[in-house]
Amino acid sequence: MRSTVISILIGLVIIGAVGFGGYYIVNKLRASADIESGATIANTDLNKDGKTDALDLNMLVNAISSKSKDAKFDLNRDGKLDSLDLNVLISHYKK
Repeated sequence: MRSTVISILIGLVIIGAVGFGGYYIVNKLRASADIESGATIANTDLNKDGKTDALDLNMLVNAISSKSKDAKFDLNRDGKLDSLDLNVLISHYKK
């Protein structure tokens, strides 16, 4: 009985991890397709310091968390502020 419960829990964890990974991969590919198709991408240097870095990432995460309506954070210009915008910024990220 105990091993069955453990097996079920392990299975659920694996399914969850694969499901989340699939969600991330699909969103990453969708953002990449937007970039490669020539879709209009906003400037990812949100704080205008000449580079896309952790400060810009922090600004975008805060904007997404607070459900900001500021269009400068809609990096893929799809009218929504979501993980796809985060993927665009990450693809331009410089350490």
